[in-house]
Amino acid sequence: MRAPYIVWLIWLIYAGTSGVSAMSTEDPFPMISFKVLNVFVNDNFSSKISLATVMMVLFTLMDNPELLNLHIRQLTPTQHGQRRVQVSGWMRSLARQVQIRLGSETKRLFKSSESYSQLGEDDQIITLAIKLDTLAEVLLPRTVQKKLQPISYDAIQSVRTICPSSVACEDLKCKPYNLLQATKPRDIPIVTLIEGSKIHQDVAVLAGKCPKCNTLYYADHERFTIGQNAYRAYLNSARYLKIGQTMWVDRIFSNAVVSGMYSFHASASAYTEFWNHSFGSIQSQDNPMITRRQVWQAFVQESIRSIASMSGFNLELNDSLSIDEVTVEAFANLGQGGQIKPANGHACSECTQEYKGRPGFIPQQDPAAVVGIDENQPVPSLNIQHEASVAGVNSDYQEDDDMDVDMAHAPVKMILSTVHLMVVQQIWKTLVEGHFVHIIILNLGHAVVCVIAIVKFPSRFYCVETICAPCGAVIAWTKFDKSESPTKILQFLEEVYPTEDSRPAYICIDKACLVLKTSIANRSWDMWKRTSRFVVDSYHYVNHRTTDRVCRKWCNPAPLDGSAPNLVVVAQDNQGRLYYKRAFNTQACEQLNAWLGGFESILKRLTPGNFNWFLHVMLFYHTRYVIERQKQRQKQSSSGLDNNESDNS
Repeated sequence: MRAPYIVWLIWLIYAGTSGVSAMSTEDPFPMISFKVLNVFVNDNFSSKISLATVMMVLFTLMDNPELLNLHIRQLTPTQHGQRRVQVSGWMRSLARQVQIRLGSETKRLFKSSESYSQLGEDDQIITLAIKLDTLAEVLLPRTVQKKLQPISYDAIQSVRTICPSSVACEDLKCKPYNLLQATKPRDIPIVTLIEGSKIHQDVAVLAGKCPKCNTLYYADHERFTIGQNAYRAYLNSARYLKIGQTMWVDRIFSNAVVSGMYSFHASASAYTEFWNHSFGSIQSQDNPMITRRQVWQAFVQESIRSIASMSGFNLELNDSLSIDEVTVEAFANLGQGGQIKPANGHACSECTQEYKGRPGFIPQQDPAAVVGIDENQPVPSLNIQHEASVAGVNSDYQEDDDMDVDMAHAPVKMILSTVHLMVVQQIWKTLVEGHFVHIIILNLGHAVVCVIAIVKFPSRFYCVETICAPCGAVIAWTKFDKSESPTKILQFLEEVYPTEDSRPAYICIDKACLVLKTSIANRSWDMWKRTSRFVVDSYHYVNHRTTDRVCRKWCNPAPLDGSAPNLVVVAQDNQGRLYYKRAFNTQACEQLNAWLGGFESILKRLTPGNFNWFLHVMLFYHTRYVIERQKQRQKQSSSGLDNNESDNS
């Protein structure tokens, strides 16, 4: 007996929800004749008024139905004691905003006989308000009983076409012949176009053709042949992009797809659902909904053009590729082996500092003391029984030590391991001889720091490793199969920094002591020691220093004995007291890992080609946004603006 009651209740809830989400009623666009409008403009406005000003005034009235309802109600009082006014305060407020908007052009709303410049400010507002009231009465029927509704602009929607942006052939081997319309009338595709959040239906798509070389020009690409093969050039300047057989979008929509997936860690399915619920269904029940495949297509098409634009060329691929093959080829041509182009040569205030040849402090004599931990406590001694020795180090060492992964905080089906590669471009100044190694110290004059982070995924490959700067800008990334060994880390560094001039000076990584031993064993240290030093991040160093002599002596990330003055700076707190702090943010990779973790559920479902492209695009956009924020902060700092808000995103 309860089942019908439950069904009835659900029906009531559904009906109520539908009522809330339904669009409000709209009034049709005013169907007055042009002659009536022309007479009003001639009688009330200057003969020099522009079409833009007239249209602005018209749409100002039609876009404010609530204000007009309040104004009409005050003009025709229905209750005893209410006073009838000629111009309400509502209309005067609107007239004032129109005056502010037009500025000196407001005089075009007055006839020369009205002597606008000689009127007082209040008289100008009142006179303009009377004109607006008169025009509103011409445009919109006025009754107290029926409220004005928002105006529908369907009757004045323009007829849109999607055409090539080129007006002549741009093939370097051809002459600039005018493009001919290449689509027969019966074959012209009629599609749906999304501009921002507005859906336009029945839009014609036209193609152009060069009569000489037969290159086909479309709105988003060019199709040309070389021999028997057809190729497609993805135009970076395209205004519209094709994302389905009958679906096109503008660049605002496609950029929103990429930005939304980046900012909200959204999959193509999640963004599809969001857009359909937010924009698609509320415009018209007859509008077609976008699909997950179309959103993924928009992501690929927009990201290709965004990255290719920074590289300065249009991507050219075989014309017959599927979307999965396009991502593979896009990464091969634009991925630069995992290096992120916006970060090339990056150096901001968080990543650079003036070179210091000698310390201005020696608060601790023990070289194992680290900043932020050992200022007011004794340094733990080395446990000889667990000491690791350089002798016998295997250069193909595959195992991780027990300090590598914080399993307690790793999400399900994903292991997050932080590897800090802090890279400081400075050449040292004196020669330091140690028991195991010789470190050459030269002088470059400044320091630049980078950090490496690792995110591990199961099954398909062992881990993704990224090099990033302390500010968060990602420099490069790669994938390791089977293991994340010190040998592979060294090879990755050599690929990213092939020359001595490009190599960093400090490399901070959680297993830097193992990397150092491997480098010594395989003789690559002979190359690295001229420019670089490996250090462990402070979290892992505190544990390593009690069991590993090499780590204790050579891998301190911020020694308090002054042996690495460029890793420690003297700062001042809010009370004016001086204290020591680490010069660079070695937690940047932890923050990057936390952010990348949000994409784990998306990445584990992608094909290898889509995985590479999606991750590269996310890191590309992340780096670009980080650098933009740095520029904004620098601009605010140079202009003297107080920027107390911290942005840790």
